[in-house]
Amino acid sequence: MTGSSSGGRPEHVPVILNPSARNGAVLERVATLRSSLAAHGVAAGVVESTSEQHATELANGFANEGHPVVVSLGGDGMVRAVAAGLVGTDAALGIVAGGRGNDFIGKLGIPKNIGEAAAIIASGDDRTIDVLDLDGRICVGNVSAGMDAAVQHYADTARRIKGHWVYTYGLVRALLQPRRIDLALTIDGERVEFRGYSAGFANSGRYGGGLKLSPSARLDDGLIDVVLLRDVFLPKLGAQLVPFNLGKHDRHPDIDFRHATEVRIETPAGSDPMQLFADGDAVATTPATLRVRPSVLKVRVPR
Repeated sequence: MTGSSSGGRPEHVPVILNPSARNGAVLERVATLRSSLAAHGVAAGVVESTSEQHATELANGFANEGHPVVVSLGGDGMVRAVAAGLVGTDAALGIVAGGRGNDFIGKLGIPKNIGEAAAIIASGDDRTIDVLDLDGRICVGNVSAGMDAAVQHYADTARRIKGHWVYTYGLVRALLQPRRIDLALTIDGERVEFRGYSAGFANSGRYGGGLKLSPSARLDDGLIDVVLLRDVFLPKLGAQLVPFNLGKHDRHPDIDFRHATEVRIETPAGSDPMQLFADGDAVATTPATLRVRPSVLKVRVPR
């Protein structure tokens, strides 16, 4: 386990903004963030990104300029983009919620309130955590295929439902139209043929506005939590998910749970490629290789 250290108080922090988060409503948070940071003697330099790659490049540039903290303002996708630019640098990732799910901050104990998040950026601790590497793409939370991905798809396409309720809607839609998936997995060298509803690979273990992919997942253990929901009568699987989400890993015969450091994700020969989601976004298709990169990212967290 990697501990925390006292973070230095910055005089100026760059804030990388996703202007399209919450359909542009995130822009309404900028003035409050500026004033909240100013109350702690910190000036905010707000920069709008034009793409995920642009956000990563901005973050890396600020880190190389010597900024001790670089802030993401947006959802989990923006967190992922900024984190990708800070991996392996001395700069810490600061996070201000501006999306819908904001699952990553829930794992770190960072509040959604802007004033409280600003206080952490100004004088919090720096904690070193792991990230996931999906064929060179950095992911901070989880990678998934199947039902978890379907939940995200339905949430993303909802137009009249606001806030975290889109994930409840997405879960209901996914359960009403369950689709089974077939995968050929190589988990730390062991070949596993999988047929079921969902395959999840967790770093944080939280997704979909507070749902739990793996309740025992830790951000600093150097491991991927592999969670496979097998092909079984859906109500029976639902009954097993209750003790699983309470951390009782011996009461779910149809949920395959294991740890790994590397997973090769493929579809069986002759099958079409399958979409893979990470941190709420469709980012890749099979085949792909997922690895954990231990202790490579600093994050500004509560003391």
